[in-house]
Amino acid sequence: MAQKHNLTIQVVSIIGGILTAIFFLGFLALARIIQSEISSLIIGTMLIITTLIISRVVIRPFLDAMNITLYIAGCVLAGFGMSANIHALFFILIIISILTFFLSRGFILPFLSVILFTISLFGEAVYVFSSFYPLQIAVVPILAAFLFTNVFEAKLFKCAETGNYFSKYRPFHIGLFVSGIVSLGGLSINYLVSETNSWFISCILSVCIWIGLLIMIQRIMQVMKVDNPVNQVGIYILCIIICLPTVFAPYLSGSLLLILICFHYGYRAECAAALLLFIYAVSKYYYDLNLGLLTKSITLFFIGIACIAAWYFFTQKRTRHEKI
Repeated sequence: MAQKHNLTIQVVSIIGGILTAIFFLGFLALARIIQSEISSLIIGTMLIITTLIISRVVIRPFLDAMNITLYIAGCVLAGFGMSANIHALFFILIIISILTFFLSRGFILPFLSVILFTISLFGEAVYVFSSFYPLQIAVVPILAAFLFTNVFEAKLFKCAETGNYFSKYRPFHIGLFVSGIVSLGGLSINYLVSETNSWFISCILSVCIWIGLLIMIQRIMQVMKVDNPVNQVGIYILCIIICLPTVFAPYLSGSLLLILICFHYGYRAECAAALLLFIYAVSKYYYDLNLGLLTKSITLFFIGIACIAAWYFFTQKRTRHEKI
């Protein structure tokens, strides 16, 4: 109950901090306090430093919204002050995100620093290549980092058994998850646009995500004691058959990967968010199919049969395992 209460407070603090930052920036613009790029850079730097000092000195839930407001406003102002040099802008934002992650305390600022690092890194890639392809490809390293962070979680804790390390792990984990949600959502919007996407890129993304799905299936089979090689091969083939229709919609298999990761490692809130993304992805995929209504229905019918078969197998296996 306490964990749910803390999560609710953090979500409300983030939403409130973002809205307050928007109004605060609007006030600065209307009051003409920001008159030049240099003044924006100075004020933004002061806000970021102030936020880091406050987070180091005092950790209180009621200060989270204020820290979010000052940090977001500071990053926006600093970014506007360096807008003349895009390379310097993204480089400085990456440095700010790294310093924030290691110097700040609590949950909010390290979480925001992970989001800022992801945006800055792939924003720089987009600017360098003058293409939106890096934003599409970004989903693979983000999901891979989230997957292997969970897979090697115990080893990471064993290598660094300190309270500070554990306090940094949770915001890092949530930051990767939110980045994955956002990247998959963006992929679902843009993957049909011919100017920024191609069937080849979609296939590559899908294959990479399928590898992650097979890794998770393999770990789930270990837990459920599926030792028969015939059953293992059958499960792998069934998973590939389920995923084949989504080859040109990698966001759908990516949302399924997030569900498996969060469910397997017991992250209930993240699993619920991934499930909502999956429902959206299925709806988007269904309406984007360039097929007749009958063909769509038949396709979904067979996918549903395959999912029911997988559910039945795992349920029976779990029941036998519990009886033993």
